[in-house]
Amino acid sequence: MLKSNRKPLFQVIAGILLLSCIYRCKEKSASYTTWESYRGTPDAKQYSELNLIDTDNVHLLKPAWIYHTGDTNKRTTIECNPIIVGQRMYVTSPTLQLIALDAVTGKELWRFKPIGDEVGGGINRGVTYWKDNEEEYIFFPAGIYLYAVNANTGKLIDHFGEHGKIDMRGQLDKDSSKISISLTTPGILFQDILIIGSATGEGYDASPGHIRAYNARTGTFKWVFHTIPQQGEYGYDTWNWIKGENYGGTNNWGGMSMDYKKGVVYVATGSPTYDFYGANRHGNNLFANCIIALDATSGKRLWHYQAVKHDIWDYDLPCAPTLATIPWQGKSLDILMQPTKMGELILLDRNTGLPLIKSDETPTPKSDIPGEQSYPTQSLNQGIKLVKQRYDTNALTTVSDSARAYVLAQSRKYRFQGMYTPPSLTGTITQPGTRGGMEWGGLSFDPIHHIAYTNCNDFPMFFQLGKVRNKGEKDQGEDGESIYLMNCALCHGADLKGATGVPELTGIYKKYNLAGIKKVITKGKGLMPPHTQFSNETLNALTAYLLHYDEQKTIASNQTDTIVSKYAMKGFKLFTDQEGYPASRPPWGTLNAVDIVTQKIKWTVPLGYYPKLKERGIEITGTQNFGGCVATAGGLVFIGATADELFRAFNVNTGKEVWSYKLPFGGYATPSVYEVNRREYIVIAAGGGNRNATPSGDVYMAFALPQ
Repeated sequence: MLKSNRKPLFQVIAGILLLSCIYRCKEKSASYTTWESYRGTPDAKQYSELNLIDTDNVHLLKPAWIYHTGDTNKRTTIECNPIIVGQRMYVTSPTLQLIALDAVTGKELWRFKPIGDEVGGGINRGVTYWKDNEEEYIFFPAGIYLYAVNANTGKLIDHFGEHGKIDMRGQLDKDSSKISISLTTPGILFQDILIIGSATGEGYDASPGHIRAYNARTGTFKWVFHTIPQQGEYGYDTWNWIKGENYGGTNNWGGMSMDYKKGVVYVATGSPTYDFYGANRHGNNLFANCIIALDATSGKRLWHYQAVKHDIWDYDLPCAPTLATIPWQGKSLDILMQPTKMGELILLDRNTGLPLIKSDETPTPKSDIPGEQSYPTQSLNQGIKLVKQRYDTNALTTVSDSARAYVLAQSRKYRFQGMYTPPSLTGTITQPGTRGGMEWGGLSFDPIHHIAYTNCNDFPMFFQLGKVRNKGEKDQGEDGESIYLMNCALCHGADLKGATGVPELTGIYKKYNLAGIKKVITKGKGLMPPHTQFSNETLNALTAYLLHYDEQKTIASNQTDTIVSKYAMKGFKLFTDQEGYPASRPPWGTLNAVDIVTQKIKWTVPLGYYPKLKERGIEITGTQNFGGCVATAGGLVFIGATADELFRAFNVNTGKEVWSYKLPFGGYATPSVYEVNRREYIVIAAGGGNRNATPSGDVYMAFALPQ
């Protein structure tokens, strides 16, 4: 008779409890009481051990101070997650100025404005702090430059780069005069090495999104990791290379995380460009849509995991992975948690890059766009699923019978064969779309109880591609329409009608003259970053097209399709009912708690409401949301993000809303939690605007208990 190797159940349970206790003691030794880094700590846990504000007293929470940056414009926003060093807070403004505040009073201490007239718009989600002996740095990106600013005085640190700044267009293997690039999310430090990603744009002429590292003290270039592999490098054979074509994107725009003990930086990348048409890049396109582990000292690739192959849906990995250690199969395991726009929380072994959840490989529907070849298969069920990934009659809106009838009629016109249905000429419905799932706000992770908290969007979007003229098809000069379609239509629409939070451009000649339009394009405005890559000839053709659009109104020619034909987004918007509400069954926005050890969803609650629907008795809808959440040891999860402009606290155990405050403007940013003189504060940027298109503002608000 064979002897069983199984241990009695009580021994197994005792072992798990002991391991959990050992692990919790180990995790408790780490400090999560300060907020000196973007998202709290370099491991991106977005969590605070502070517990002076808890479930018993949170109802007493009141504004401690309010600060106005004073530079808001129409359609600006603030996505900054403030960092706090001692009693000093560092924030950025709607027009990308760096400001130091007293963290107790909100009083402005100093302000740094980028030199000259270099910046007019764009996004900033935070800054990087570094102390080198007695010198304290703030690394602050604005426009094409990365500035090093003295943290105490607000003055440039002259010995960094070229008189205090470096041009981020360097080391990208492309003529810098033809590059438009910025840095929306701050870089990360390892020892004296500053590592940065980039925002490259999403048009056909986008720059490559290579990862670069610099000496933090001097700004001297140290290393580059080519996210678009060069000849002879690993991954080069995963691209179909065509002479004369531009290859861009594949960039880290959502931030990075760092394992200091291992000296490893973890990078999540977005899609290659053009985002929705890839006839010039057949193959699975490494290192797009990848989680990549790099040696922080050398930039050497240690491993990678690709979530989407040959992306034609803009399914970027939108934020830094969160690092943690959990009990797993009788051991203590270092893991990585990656939120995705597909609404799946991917879990990887941090040492090997191997998934903890086995995915299913499924055939991908074929593209009907000439020249395009959708990758044969994609991975489904890669992680813990938090949103719907199908749109069908069971998912139609329940807001009203008329809304349901409307979206049913509309949906019958368009293509939908699952989450990976390619964009089409007639129109494609995708759920989730490029707004998520999960977005750049990332997740918050409680390292004691191993619970992740994350907000999600859950609604369909609509894509439609149209033909663009080949370069040189016109008899002379450049084609302004083609330039617009390949670089601008993704946001402003092929018909110039704009979208939620994005202005309409028809009739622009009534607002701007020729010089004014050129300035907005090259300097940026509101959410739009500067576009510095255009030559004078290209800029003239584009502005002429915008000024005379009403006289032209043509979209595409009927030329013969070739491998280098271009297609651009004609329709890129939320799929809605006749009133503008999402076409799917609510909730359209949720807050979720996930047990990472058991991989079970602990609770899900709607996040936010639309006031006009609430007046009609329809409250449980959730809204489109932007910005992340923060959990605390006080048993609370704090989040803004919603279109109703409320800042909320939820009970971590039940998901019950236990406090809310109406902000002066929408809080589309991740809050920070900090303590000064034994008083706990929660601060959030209330900049409004963004893609929820609520009024724009210039406010930072800190909350605390009454003294």
